[in-house]
Amino acid sequence: MISTLHRHKHAEIYSRLSQVIRREQVKGEQAMAETAITAVLSKFGELAASEAKLLAQVGDDMMLLRDRLEWLQAFIRDADRKRRSGTDGLTRVWVRQTRDVAFQVEDALDEFFHEVDLESQGYQGLIKWCKYLTGFWTQIIVRHGLSSRLKRIKSRLEQISENQKEYKIEHTSLAALTSSTTAIAAWRDDRASAIGLDEHVKTIEGMLFREDHPEPMFISIFGESGVGKSTLISVLGDKIHENFDLIFGYPVVPDSSTEDLLREIYRRIAEHCTEEEKANCGESREAIHTPGKIRRLLANKKYLMILSGISSKTMLNCVRASLPVGNTGSSVVLVLDSEYEEVAWHANSMNKDGVNKIHLLSRLDEKQSGQLFRSRAFRKQEYSESEHMGIYDRIMSHWRSFRKEESNEEGNTRMYDKIVYDITGGYPLAIVVLAGLLRFKEKPGQWEAVLQQLRPGPGTEEKQDSRGNQITEDVQGKCIEWQTGPATQANTSTTTTIERVFWASFEDLPNDLKSCFLYFAAFPKNIVQYASQMVQMWMAEGFIKPQKGKSMEELGHDYLKEMVLRCLVQIEDTNAAGGIEGVRVQRNLHGFLHSEAREAGFVEVHDMHDAFVPSSVRRLSFMSFGGRYTTVTNKFPKLRSFICRVEEEDEQSDDSQGVDMKHRWHDMRFLRRSKFMRLISLKGLRLNKLPDDIGCMVHQRYLRVDSKDLKDLPSSMKRLTNLQTLDIRGTQVEEIHISLWTMKTLRHVLADNLKLPPVQVFPIRKELDELQTVHGVKPHHQGEWDQLNCPLLKMTKLRSLELQGLEDAKHGAALKAALGRMHLLGHLKLKGDEIPPCVFTEQGLQYLQTVELEGPVQWPPADAFNELRIPRPNLVQLSLTDTNDAPQDIQEELRKAGFNRSTSRLRTVYRLPYR
Repeated sequence: MISTLHRHKHAEIYSRLSQVIRREQVKGEQAMAETAITAVLSKFGELAASEAKLLAQVGDDMMLLRDRLEWLQAFIRDADRKRRSGTDGLTRVWVRQTRDVAFQVEDALDEFFHEVDLESQGYQGLIKWCKYLTGFWTQIIVRHGLSSRLKRIKSRLEQISENQKEYKIEHTSLAALTSSTTAIAAWRDDRASAIGLDEHVKTIEGMLFREDHPEPMFISIFGESGVGKSTLISVLGDKIHENFDLIFGYPVVPDSSTEDLLREIYRRIAEHCTEEEKANCGESREAIHTPGKIRRLLANKKYLMILSGISSKTMLNCVRASLPVGNTGSSVVLVLDSEYEEVAWHANSMNKDGVNKIHLLSRLDEKQSGQLFRSRAFRKQEYSESEHMGIYDRIMSHWRSFRKEESNEEGNTRMYDKIVYDITGGYPLAIVVLAGLLRFKEKPGQWEAVLQQLRPGPGTEEKQDSRGNQITEDVQGKCIEWQTGPATQANTSTTTTIERVFWASFEDLPNDLKSCFLYFAAFPKNIVQYASQMVQMWMAEGFIKPQKGKSMEELGHDYLKEMVLRCLVQIEDTNAAGGIEGVRVQRNLHGFLHSEAREAGFVEVHDMHDAFVPSSVRRLSFMSFGGRYTTVTNKFPKLRSFICRVEEEDEQSDDSQGVDMKHRWHDMRFLRRSKFMRLISLKGLRLNKLPDDIGCMVHQRYLRVDSKDLKDLPSSMKRLTNLQTLDIRGTQVEEIHISLWTMKTLRHVLADNLKLPPVQVFPIRKELDELQTVHGVKPHHQGEWDQLNCPLLKMTKLRSLELQGLEDAKHGAALKAALGRMHLLGHLKLKGDEIPPCVFTEQGLQYLQTVELEGPVQWPPADAFNELRIPRPNLVQLSLTDTNDAPQDIQEELRKAGFNRSTSRLRTVYRLPYR
């Protein structure tokens, strides 16, 4: 009877909620902010999957509610476009209020299921049943409270509808530019085109490879944001490696201090130095950030330092003071936006003999704009003159027919180049984003529609900046003039030109990808993000919808590949198999993202000491690089995600009150009321423990803690039955509760020195079907492994395994058996006293792509490598560290299989050239 009443109350609640939404939807008078609705829809999908039994009697009502929300979502795009254009203040209020209503619905659902779903709070068996009975009246109160909240939601919707009528806010549907084709299969076709940069490359090379001025030189690459300075640097990088002993770069993070910059410079240099060289520079911690230590590391080396984002002469002076004096032919390249003209000329004044080393990078002309667009809009197999010109002719025939103009082939080319130039203003950033957008459109019809919508028409000319847009250089006068020239004929200012194209591309993204892309706003500019971490965060947030035949991780990487194809994110690093390893959002696009995320209430980003944060925030990102102690005093009952990346003062320093910093710890108390938390990512905070209250955050899906003083995790974490990712790299945690290992939802465990569970004491009885990544683990000290007690035998679905502390006598046989069952394993790293030959011969590892071995290797006979493509058809890289190299006959077999060999002092790598 209780169960029946329970289900009926659920049905009543969902029915009333769907009626509220349905009533407003039929009127067509209300819309909700797109990202807010997407979040609610994903929540319904999760609830339907995880609460199947509970919702068996109310499934129809839930489906109806979801359908109504999806219908409403289609109407918000027009309102958001009006809001972004800034032309309709009433629409801005309308969007904000409807977004708040969507948030209210989400809060109501989260609160209800947090209180009612006892199983998700870790209650099992008799305890669960007793808790259910004793809490039944509490549940009635909870349902009554939800009912009252729905009444208030209904009342507010009705008031918003009345306001819409009174102020005559109308919905006018715009032409849809929905993607009709996809190009994910060709995502690697993202070549960084050097079109329009050939002469610039030659000029910079002439500055770098000089013989008449061997003293260290400061070279400034200077220009407007979006003109291709970063692309120029990447093109140069492919040409200059053989001419310098040491090449390193660093994008200066906004608001970072000079000490932060010098510390990063030292770190980048130290990565390329031997332990002996670093030891000769001093071991004391205080000396790490001093100019003297950098100077000693760079002494007698021909180095190239590339710094982007230096914003003050003071910071530049400190960099100069840290460099050695000598005739080595070294250079420092500064990448500067036009607003930092003063820094460029100050750097130039540091060069001896009055040599000018400022290079101006300007926008592209019409012809270059067309060439760059074609190189990025077509796939490689399409990119030929005959192919793309045929497409151009068809598009321009449509265009000229519409405008009743005569057509000819040469005129079509010039006309098309002019259209691209008019839309983009010659800015390479705008050109590649436009090309990325059109790669997902049918040719020629949808291309024409997009270009027609974006091209400025008569009467849309915008006033130029008072100083114009074209930059020219007057070397002798040592000043830079801003004047009107050919590049200003696009009739758009820098911001509006790039912004127009960016918003068109952003609007074209599917709803799930919009949320994923907006997530980059939670991180600082110029920061490279690891692809795997971003995908795991998207999964925790519920942005990735399950799809048959693909894992959630595979779908997430597909999302990332689409953003790369659309030129919205840049690939910064790839792995040995050619997969995306690190990505970054261009600074201009990051600014637009940050603005949209703030306006849409998607995330609050703060980088100030003791910044005020409203208690209603749903996602909070705190980024601080100024070395200040961070405190947050508010409580956040609606918070779902907390991302924190800080760099605090050294433990040996004292604060302004003379308190020893090593005794100041964060207790994370401000999260104690945040029971809806789904994601916590902490890096740099001084933590010696996590609050026990974290076990009450039963919706937690992603937990990352990077704090060197943390040694233990609270036992209450065993109640986090929805946890997907546990990342404790950078901590001293060596053991976690056995219940965490057996969670049905756990997919990724990443650590530095974590013991695998001792199955002799706590046996793992079921297969860990969801577990895909296990890094930084070692065998438990209790006993040896055999065919029954090896925990790896239950991890048959692993994609990536990194195991250390391996003792062949104790673990070798069981490891062989476990590896034989890991049919999906793609990456394997082993460190131990002896590496068994099964790594190369075991038949079950056919998906294996990369292998890293540290320790003596038991090499199998060379015959095992005669047909390497049979047992290891996907192997692309074999890395050997601190170990014996492969015997000559095996090296020969690897060479025959196409592997190239490279060596350093401690590492040998066999790598298959990327195809």
